[in-house]
Amino acid sequence: MQNVNEENSPYILFCAGEDSGDMIGAEMVSTAVQQGFKVVGLGGPLMQEKGLQPLWDYNELPVSGVGDVVPKYFSLKNVFEVLSDAAESKKCLGIVAIDYPGFNMKLARLAKKWGKPMLYVAPPQIWAWKSKRASLFKQAHNIRLAVFFDIEAQAYKQMGVETARIKHPIASWVYDQVEPRSDILLLPGSRRDSALRNLPSFVTVAERYRNVWADRNSGPLPDVIVVASREHLEVPLLVALESLYDGRLPSWLKVVVAPKLISERLNFYSSYSAALTSFGTSTLEMACVGIPFAACIVPDFLTYAMGKFMVKSEFLSLPNAIFGCGVTPEFIIRHKLNDRMTDAIVDALFQQDIGTADEIALRLRKALDVGKTSSELVSEFLAQFLKR
Repeated sequence: MQNVNEENSPYILFCAGEDSGDMIGAEMVSTAVQQGFKVVGLGGPLMQEKGLQPLWDYNELPVSGVGDVVPKYFSLKNVFEVLSDAAESKKCLGIVAIDYPGFNMKLARLAKKWGKPMLYVAPPQIWAWKSKRASLFKQAHNIRLAVFFDIEAQAYKQMGVETARIKHPIASWVYDQVEPRSDILLLPGSRRDSALRNLPSFVTVAERYRNVWADRNSGPLPDVIVVASREHLEVPLLVALESLYDGRLPSWLKVVVAPKLISERLNFYSSYSAALTSFGTSTLEMACVGIPFAACIVPDFLTYAMGKFMVKSEFLSLPNAIFGCGVTPEFIIRHKLNDRMTDAIVDALFQQDIGTADEIALRLRKALDVGKTSSELVSEFLAQFLKR
């Protein structure tokens, strides 16, 4: 890993600890490097390919929910100490933070204290919970916020905080016409602990889906493709699946690593007939490609208990939150998955109309195609350092 104290050259510090942030940050890192800036920090393979010099192993960063964070507290504490030292250094010209509020809100407090320039892309979703977090950005003239959704812009505006709109990378997707297949996708999540917690229930739903499909159709049964959002998750998912089937993985069940590039990933998704996905950016991706899907999660106890009292949004799936209505089905499995909920999820997948899904996809891509590109936004931020 890079040690910023060993060199004297100034740098821009980036912090993105999740796959969605890595996707967003890649173009921003590329733009910064092209303009002659050294870029260090936290980011995944896409950002590193564009020139980010990592300060820590990215695979240790993604976590989901309070119950998953607690066991990793001391490890994450060490990571943040390295990050905060890099941010405090006089060699750090400015900070670009992307999502990942557990780290980036702490960085924002430090940046406000130090008066260090900061661009925060995809700040906390205060429309969903803990709206008081917006108070940090009041009178913080050195921190600029950029959001993807109008619901976010309006929520911050109500709290007296101005934001800039940024186009979502999904909006620029160019559709490749492909012959749809009958197979179903399972996307249990990009964070290891939550993905492994979701997986058994997702597979149970997929088994029921295949049985219902057989009753309604002739021909071969659909395969079930479990998507590992990154290579680091492929083996844990395979091991977990094998344990579900006593070490004998059925031929119809496979694990595939998702394509890294957003355009390739969306084209990959669009070739399937249905999907069951966890909450997060994947719900946007599924809705934008226009295939029937349902969003589902098996939360840990602490996250569920806190969310029950703190989450104020009626919807957890991003497409539903953006449109303010239930355009796509979503489910929370609090206890063990029962037959009733399994049937409800499968029915939701079969009842969705392709024409309606296509209409939702067009509306969503239009809603995401607002504002400046990530390259334009980061260029504006970096301009202040070029003038020095």
